[in-house]
Amino acid sequence: MRIAAAPKPTTLVRVLRSASAVPREQWDAIARRGYHRHAWFVAAEACGAEARHIGVFDRKTLVALIPAYIERETLHGDLHARWFGPATRAAAAIGAGLRPSLAIGAPMSTGSDPLGSSTVLTEEILEHALTLLEEEARDEHLTAIVWPFVEESDVGVREVARRLGFRESFANSEAVIDVEWSSPEEYLASRSKNVRRTLRNELAWVHDQGIRVSWETDLREHAATFDAFYRASYVSRNAKVAALAPNFFAELAAQQSPGIRVQCAWRGSSLLEMAVALDGGGALDLCLSAQSEETRNGLLYQHCLCYDPIRAAIAGGLARIHLGPSALHPKVLRGARLTTRLTLARGMTPVARAAIAVLSRATDLRNRAKQRRLLGKLRAAAS
Repeated sequence: MRIAAAPKPTTLVRVLRSASAVPREQWDAIARRGYHRHAWFVAAEACGAEARHIGVFDRKTLVALIPAYIERETLHGDLHARWFGPATRAAAAIGAGLRPSLAIGAPMSTGSDPLGSSTVLTEEILEHALTLLEEEARDEHLTAIVWPFVEESDVGVREVARRLGFRESFANSEAVIDVEWSSPEEYLASRSKNVRRTLRNELAWVHDQGIRVSWETDLREHAATFDAFYRASYVSRNAKVAALAPNFFAELAAQQSPGIRVQCAWRGSSLLEMAVALDGGGALDLCLSAQSEETRNGLLYQHCLCYDPIRAAIAGGLARIHLGPSALHPKVLRGARLTTRLTLARGMTPVARAAIAVLSRATDLRNRAKQRRLLGKLRAAAS
């Protein structure tokens, strides 16, 4: 176990190879968002995720954490696949690949936020943490260290990473809803006339179809149903089998965490839509969503995408909903704002560093051009 000296005499920075090494209460107390739930990490690690977290302790209490995993190929596609695309195999064959890498972020998530207060994660602490991660990457013979989704506004992280040789490129935008309403009715009234009409159509359709939307808290009863439904939906959408571990839903259900639910849309006993809903630090994340062939991209999908999470967030006293980087147009129309996120990457070999230097520039130009086109469409729709 590596330990780095830290500025305060009572502060210790060390590598954690398992979330289970920290009590759930300590871990969840520093969560900034739903993906940070201790149970989410424990379930992923029980299914084979290889943790290399950097924990910051004040004496024996965890006060901040930079989550990280050895990434060989993730459920959502790792940086190698996203940057190289069709040239993935050719790049790996000549030694220019970015796999395996050490990826900073929660497991199976589209977020890379650290846990804990930014006042704890000073530039000095961040530099200690990244130095420890570099040593881990060298020991494991990894090709790169990747911080895939860093908020553009997180200048402290960006500055430290630049000093240590990380390259920066535009990653994507995430839709975020700040929950400013005291009731679903107030939210509905705050939307434009056209959006209000759309939302009312969704509500009417759900009612007329006899569909019941629930947020299941005890996942044990439905774990097998969720697993089968998610896998069938994934194959239908992507024409390939999901890389999700076969026992993941069972492991997640076994955690019985109060911050982990599943949003479900039922017609009778038939499941039509689902999404895992994680809340932590006053924020809600939705992931591992799945839809039936009957309802895919229809009114029920739109209802479960924004209105129902807003209703649940209001009921639960949550302040923010992270809606992810996909389907941005309907999310923005329904009240989301977009946050810009960057990818920071550093090669561990000369060839990987050269590849990242070229690819980061090319990716930055391509992704920023896509972003400009998206913003143009959103402005046109708003007008």
